[in-house]
Amino acid sequence: MNKNLLGILVILISFIFTSCDEMNERVLPSCTGKSGDLLIIADSACYNHETGQAIKDIFSAEVEGILQREPKFNLIQVPHRSFAKIFHPIRNILMVKIEPESKIKLTVTQDVWAESQLFITVTAPSDKLAAQTINKNAKSLLAYFNDKEIERLQEKYSVNSNSKNAKYLEKHLGLRLNMDELYVVAAEDSGFVWMRKEKDVGGHPVSQGIIIYTYPYTSDSTFKVSELVKMRNFYTSKYVKGGNENTYMVSYADFTPVQNEISFKSIYVNELRGWWDMKNGFMGGPFINYSMVDEKKNRVICIDGYVYCPKFDKREYLREQEALIKTITF
Repeated sequence: MNKNLLGILVILISFIFTSCDEMNERVLPSCTGKSGDLLIIADSACYNHETGQAIKDIFSAEVEGILQREPKFNLIQVPHRSFAKIFHPIRNILMVKIEPESKIKLTVTQDVWAESQLFITVTAPSDKLAAQTINKNAKSLLAYFNDKEIERLQEKYSVNSNSKNAKYLEKHLGLRLNMDELYVVAAEDSGFVWMRKEKDVGGHPVSQGIIIYTYPYTSDSTFKVSELVKMRNFYTSKYVKGGNENTYMVSYADFTPVQNEISFKSIYVNELRGWWDMKNGFMGGPFINYSMVDEKKNRVICIDGYVYCPKFDKREYLREQEALIKTITF
C-alpha cells in the first residue's frame, strides 16, 4: 500500500511541475505585416535628418533587375511615443535610439513580441553618429532583413521537401527543390527542366517558373556575365516557348543583368538579376539566376527563377523564387 501511495505521489509531483513549466512557457503570436514591410521606430528629429536619409538610401533603394521602380522594403515610420502594442508584432522592426550619454551600439534580436520577428536596435549619442553607424553597416542590415524574409518563405516551403516535384528533380537532375504540387513540367530534356506555376489573381495572370539546366564545367570564364547570359539564352530559346508560333524567352538585350557573388550552404554561387522578354512576343518580367559548380560531377548547375505579372509589383513574387531556389539540396 505504501509503495502504491509513493508512486501516486511521484506522479502528482511530476504533473504539478510539468504543468507549471507549461504555464510559464511564453507563447508568442505570429508576426504581422506583409512581406517586405519594415517598421522604423525613430523620432522625427532624426528621421527627417541624416539618420532618416541613411535608412531611406538603404531600404528604399530600387530592387536590382526590375525595370519598373520598386523599393527593397516598404518603410513605415512611427515615433517612439506612438509605438503602441498594435505595432509590437510586426515582422521587421528597426529602432533608432538617440541617447546623448550612450555608446554606439547595434543589437540584433529575434522573436521579441512575435514568432519569426526580427528586431534591430541602433543606439547612438547623436543623429549624425546614428546615420554613420547605419551607413557603415548598410550591407549587413539589408542582409539581415532580406535573409529573414527568405527564411520565413523557406519555412513555408519545408512541407514540400518530399513532394512529387522534389522527387522528380532528384531523379531527373540529381538535386532537390522544395516545390509544391502546383508546379507542372512544361519542358524537359537531358540536363534540362522547365517547371511553371500559373494562377489568376483578381482576374489577372501571374506566372512563376523555375528553369534548371546543367552543362560541363570547363573554366572560370563560365561565370562572366556575357557567358552566363549566352548559356541562358541558348536553353530558353530552345525550350521556353511562348503561346504563339516562333516566340521564345531570351534575356532582354538592352539591360545587362546585375551580377553578385554570394555563398549559401557553403557553396560558391554566382547570382544574376535581370529582365527577360519574349522574342517576337510581348511578355516580359524579372528573373534571378544562380549558377554553381557541382564538383563531384564536374558540371555547372544553373537554376533560374522568373516572374510574369504585368498588373502587379514583382518584388515579392521574385523573392518567392529566390527562396525556393535556395532550398536546393544535392
